[in-house]
Amino acid sequence: MTSVLTSVPFDLVRDTSLIPFSLWTTHGPEASVLAKAELPHLRAWLSQARRVDVQVDAVQAPLLATLSPPHERAWAQAVGWPVTDGCLPWAVRAAAAHGLTVTPAQTDDAHPTPAQPSAWAFITLCNWHVSNGQVTLGDPAYLQLDDATDATLLQAMQSFFAEDGIVLHPYKPGQWLAQSPLLAALPTASLDRVIGRNIDPWLVGSQGASEQLSPAAKLLRRLQNEMQMLLYTHPVNEGRSLTINSFWVHGTGALPEAQPTRQEPVVVHTLRQSALQQDFIGWLDAWQQVDAQVIAPMLARVAAGTPQRLVLCGEHEFHVYDSAKPSLWQRLRTHLAPTSLDTVLAVAPLKD
Repeated sequence: MTSVLTSVPFDLVRDTSLIPFSLWTTHGPEASVLAKAELPHLRAWLSQARRVDVQVDAVQAPLLATLSPPHERAWAQAVGWPVTDGCLPWAVRAAAAHGLTVTPAQTDDAHPTPAQPSAWAFITLCNWHVSNGQVTLGDPAYLQLDDATDATLLQAMQSFFAEDGIVLHPYKPGQWLAQSPLLAALPTASLDRVIGRNIDPWLVGSQGASEQLSPAAKLLRRLQNEMQMLLYTHPVNEGRSLTINSFWVHGTGALPEAQPTRQEPVVVHTLRQSALQQDFIGWLDAWQQVDAQVIAPMLARVAAGTPQRLVLCGEHEFHVYDSAKPSLWQRLRTHLAPTSLDTVLAVAPLKD
């Protein structure tokens, strides 16, 4: 990831609103539509803010994209985590919130070998859709799993994981927390990076040659195959229009030993669904909701004297804007040539 502007630290004391999928990767005429978008509060924000940072993915074969999308990396920076691609510790943070994390043991006479910190991952049930020889990951939200179905599948699957030293804990319907030393320092692709895409380049371990798969990657791939066979004939899929036929592993990574105490950003997920569906019109409609419910209150807080930060995130980059008193030149330029939103919200595809 490279910074186009001078990188501004996230530890500045500012209320931060972070909006995933708020930049649209243009492949056609979308830019001309964006230029005329009815987003009055965003236009007002841009007239009194300055862009202080732009961070763009560096091209990296074979994926030409990062395992962790820009909004997750920006979020990690905001809370003070080291940013290691594919190893942002969302799962262990969720485990900590549920009181599941084991504190690393201290070396003493009774324990001459210190215990390793617990390693965690999310296991998310999903549908792998096969079409034209390609397997695509569907959005797990569309499975609409209830508590009873989740409990049935956890009971059916947990013994297979346990045989390989992975302990499963319930978290929420359709998603579990997995605990095992095998998950330590294991890069995995975010769900938000893979949904709607061919899974092959994103499977755990795919970033290297197949003959170089780590033991953990080989084990998880085998488990995926075994669970596919189990789920193929499982009664929970009877009558379902969208079957549960596999799982995705993600959210691996270790929390830093010294936990920062920074203020959490407000993360707005309103644009996620339409963006993942590549529904440009739906995305514009969702932006109008964000404009009224997120940007307008930000402007009110700025007017009341509270500095604000806005982080706009796309598929391969994120932009950081800080509120600032507009200069005379900025006010004049805004009056004579208002900012065209296509120059803010439209971004070019990443090129190799």
